[in-house]
Amino acid sequence: MSEAVILVPLDGSEQALAALPVAKVLGEIERAALRIVHVSERRPVSAELLKLEVPDGSTVDARTGEPAAEILLAAGEMKPRLIVMCTHTAAKPGRTLGSTATNVLRNAPCPVVLVPHDGTPTTSAALRPAAELAERASAELLVAHVTGIRAAPAEPGSLTTPRYVDQPQHEWPAWTREFVKRLECICPLGHLHVRMVLAHGNPAAEIVRLAKKQAADLMVLAWRGKWEVPRAVTLKDILREAQCPIMVVRA
Repeated sequence: MSEAVILVPLDGSEQALAALPVAKVLGEIERAALRIVHVSERRPVSAELLKLEVPDGSTVDARTGEPAAEILLAAGEMKPRLIVMCTHTAAKPGRTLGSTATNVLRNAPCPVVLVPHDGTPTTSAALRPAAELAERASAELLVAHVTGIRAAPAEPGSLTTPRYVDQPQHEWPAWTREFVKRLECICPLGHLHVRMVLAHGNPAAEIVRLAKKQAADLMVLAWRGKWEVPRAVTLKDILREAQCPIMVVRA
């Protein structure tokens, strides 16, 4: 059985180090070793120069080359469970994601604690890893269903929105029971505490609002893998505004 690994790319900047504490916690939950990869486009930096306090069993590897390409190459070699990285390393970020993070996201899975759900089978793909992670961490799984009154399901097999979203007492309990049944089919819930929240409005704004209100430690988002405009609008907006780490599960 191969060793569980979490890959943490760094580039020597102070901003990139923000990923390290998150990776340490996830490593403890997953019982995985951290594999820290320092990538420089010029010359490699030794582990001594990084001055990192890393957990026992972790390693630091220095590589030279185009950052995203080297990170993906390392991921292919190490087969990590997660890649934990900072969204930006520039002192003054000007986009939703930095170019390196964007390129890595488009080709490999990246981290994620709050589970937004639109009722589609695609979004359901995020539930199993989110539920498993929450159970191992003895955490609560908060599922946010954000909808509009006239919203129509985008995929066959979608769990449609309760008819009276402005009066949730009418259909919300039955909808919640149906959702939990579907979740149990995807993964055993065990002792996991699942809590449902209904919201109405702009999906990204509501998800970010709920994450702040509930003091979420991690968001888990499903993504279909399409990044070009006009795709991934909700994901991009959440990445721009979120104040907690996000794990993106590619569906």
